[in-house]
Amino acid sequence: MLYKDIVQILNLDEKKDAKSAKILSKISCGMQKQILDLKYVKKRIAGKNVIIFGAGPSLVSGMEQLLKLKNFDCFVKICADGAAKALVERKIIPDFIVSDLDGDIDAIKEANEKGTILIIHAHGDNIEAIKRYVPKFKNLILTTQTNLKLKNLHNFGGFTDGDRCVFFALKFKPKVVVLAGMDFGNKIGEYSKKISGERVKFKLKKLKIGKILIEEKCSQAKNLRVYDFTKNGNLKIEKISHGEIEKMI
Repeated sequence: MLYKDIVQILNLDEKKDAKSAKILSKISCGMQKQILDLKYVKKRIAGKNVIIFGAGPSLVSGMEQLLKLKNFDCFVKICADGAAKALVERKIIPDFIVSDLDGDIDAIKEANEKGTILIIHAHGDNIEAIKRYVPKFKNLILTTQTNLKLKNLHNFGGFTDGDRCVFFALKFKPKVVVLAGMDFGNKIGEYSKKISGERVKFKLKKLKIGKILIEEKCSQAKNLRVYDFTKNGNLKIEKISHGEIEKMI
């Protein structure tokens, strides 16, 4: 599924997406010391074992099981911004947070101050958040969903925070990727942005797109091992149990 397809399905404003990306790029030009080189990111992920935390309903139960892994600390931990609060509450500082800045900003800020790299995304609905928060952060990778070639901005693919985590991780060729809290069902997790009414329907449409994108990406990923640890998850990806992770890693 391509960006143009998503624009049509969700009736997105491409001009606002472009405006947001240009604003983020302009802001970044005044904070070059906070922008990380992708070579550094590659060293952190390439050949490593990765856990990606989505903000689905199963996040907490999945996280509590994974915490029991003997080698949990050895995993590179990447999370969608909604999941960041759940990790920080449990004294887990993720290595990377993929965010469009609609998650818990205090949790994101705390993690960033303790060393978390932030992958901040520009889209048409978060221009004001970009202006307000990005200058306050450090250790940044900046992304866009447009095809514009802008200074300091990358397009790794993906659309929602959860599937962008997967696209980001696979870009740098990890050894193994385990997905947790990636339900992609008809319920929105407690750590996702609080919404109601028509926004819920819109969110569920986005989740369906995220599911398709992850499945497409994983089916195309050659020689990369991606497993789904999400309890009752709907992704068409090979499932893995706690015991199998212990044996495999």
